[in-house]
Amino acid sequence: MVQSAEPPPSSAPRSTGLSLHARLRLGLGAIAVAFALLSFAAVLSLDRLGGAVATILRENYASVVLCEQMKEALEREDSAALFAATGRRDIAAPMLEQNRRSFSDALAAEERNITVPGEGALVREIHDRYTEYRAEVDRALALPPPQQLDAYFRELLPRFTAIKDRVQSVLRLNQENMERADGAAKRLASRTVQTALGVSLATVIFAVWFAFWLPRSITRPLEALTRSARAIGEGNLDVSVERPDMAELSALATAFNRMARRLRAYRASSLGELLAAKDLANSTLECMLDPVIVLDADGGVLLANDAAEAAFGLRIGSGEELTAAEITIPPRIAAARDEVLGDGAPVLPRSLSEAMAWRVDGGERYYLVRAAPLEAAPKARPSVLVVAQDATRFHRIDELKSDMVATVSHEFKTPLTSLRMATYLLLEPNTGALTEAQRELVTTARDDTERLRAMVEDLLDVVRIEAEAGALHRVPIEPFGLLCEVADAHRTVARDKGVALEVEPAAQQGLVSVDPERLSIALANLVSNAVRHTPRGGAVKLAARRDDRALRIQVADTGEGIAPELLPRVFDRAVTAAGGGGDGSPRHGLGLTIAREIVLQHGGELLVESAPGKGSVFTLVLPLDG
Repeated sequence: MVQSAEPPPSSAPRSTGLSLHARLRLGLGAIAVAFALLSFAAVLSLDRLGGAVATILRENYASVVLCEQMKEALEREDSAALFAATGRRDIAAPMLEQNRRSFSDALAAEERNITVPGEGALVREIHDRYTEYRAEVDRALALPPPQQLDAYFRELLPRFTAIKDRVQSVLRLNQENMERADGAAKRLASRTVQTALGVSLATVIFAVWFAFWLPRSITRPLEALTRSARAIGEGNLDVSVERPDMAELSALATAFNRMARRLRAYRASSLGELLAAKDLANSTLECMLDPVIVLDADGGVLLANDAAEAAFGLRIGSGEELTAAEITIPPRIAAARDEVLGDGAPVLPRSLSEAMAWRVDGGERYYLVRAAPLEAAPKARPSVLVVAQDATRFHRIDELKSDMVATVSHEFKTPLTSLRMATYLLLEPNTGALTEAQRELVTTARDDTERLRAMVEDLLDVVRIEAEAGALHRVPIEPFGLLCEVADAHRTVARDKGVALEVEPAAQQGLVSVDPERLSIALANLVSNAVRHTPRGGAVKLAARRDDRALRIQVADTGEGIAPELLPRVFDRAVTAAGGGGDGSPRHGLGLTIAREIVLQHGGELLVESAPGKGSVFTLVLPLDG
């Protein structure tokens, strides 16, 4: 054992002042007092901040929630009154009664929670106006059916708007009070931070001074101890520390020597390191709620957490052991493993439609399977990390949404068909002569019915495309021929509107593998949108270009264009922006949403470039296989 070159204990200098223990206690005690003061100030400030937040929640947040409830109930009550006025009392009656109760309950709660000056007067006015509104609704709905709709627009709608404005005023009062309270809380927080920084700075200054003072007050044995500790830190575990004559440092030297012996034993064996790494990996895996599996190329499971065992019954074992135990890797997980091992690229799901269905005792669950090559695995034994995210809740929400849209759309189709037939029959000469005003009204009704029918068809297309997401029927086609077919289908409409519809000639593009039916739907929606928003004398041009990586199909028009602020949301279903031409017509709708969904199913993207008055260019980028 190598010893530090220090004088023997008898020659070591003696402590003539405070002992090391006393000095440490004195200095650390001062620091502890400073931190205690800091903690007290922080707790006091946090208590005040908590009180401010509680005041906001108690006084204002409840009123904001109640106002939102009143607005929603009032809007639904107005809708119920409109339904009743249009003859749908079977829908309106329960809806009216339910939302009257909801509004009255929220109003009563708000009357008990008046905290802002001026709020009481507004709430009383809402109460009075709502009482009058309810009586007026009952009176209007008691009128003969032909007069109810007129009474709705003349009496009920203005009263509804007035009450809604008063509710909005109460909401605004509480929001403004919340903002003021928030500002006060921020100022209090700022003062707290400044105070904490001041105390912390003083504590740090004292600690730095103490850190410099203490080493200088300790004699040479501590310097020897420091040199020995530095040597151990640099990997020289053969050193030992002489025991100084200072009682406090003597115990420390003994502890250092014991540590050096144990480190030498630990270095001689890597067992400790391996066990620590294994424990860390196991703890990390077991803390994950989603199934995590590491698979090898031979069909074995190298790692599987408790979630994987509970969901799929998987456990660690070779392919032969799993087969003998009748344990089967789910097909989707096995396919993801094979795909990663085949091309080395991660497998990432693009939508909920790719979720893996897995039946368990409690029903059916859905998992989004992600897989990636395990970089740390040896090349001789490649491995794949698979994470199966439980997406059951999101899948059920998506199914509920799609079912609702499909049900509503189907329910719309029957009355729309009847209305459409009626309007067309009215315009037939055999039905009887119509005055010019009557013909204009019937024509308008016919056009609006056609728009509704197209909207319902678009909704059904969206539901169908989402339900069949990923189920593409790819066949090799020539892009130019597909463009010509789409253009021919819209040529009559374009000619009637005075818009030139052209397909740009191109050299032989070669065959590409796509789903021609769905791609035709996407192109038809883009062309129809372009023709609809291009004025007479304009042009719509279709073109296809191919490079080494993708096929690019462009639909360009010289129409009204799209405002820059609307471009990021142009493919959203809920967005219907007015066109740049100033006519107020919808610039886009479900047609563009459907087109984007189809392109995404092909693994591509749909891009748009536009400026008001300069037309728009939609580009379908479809990746080529291989």
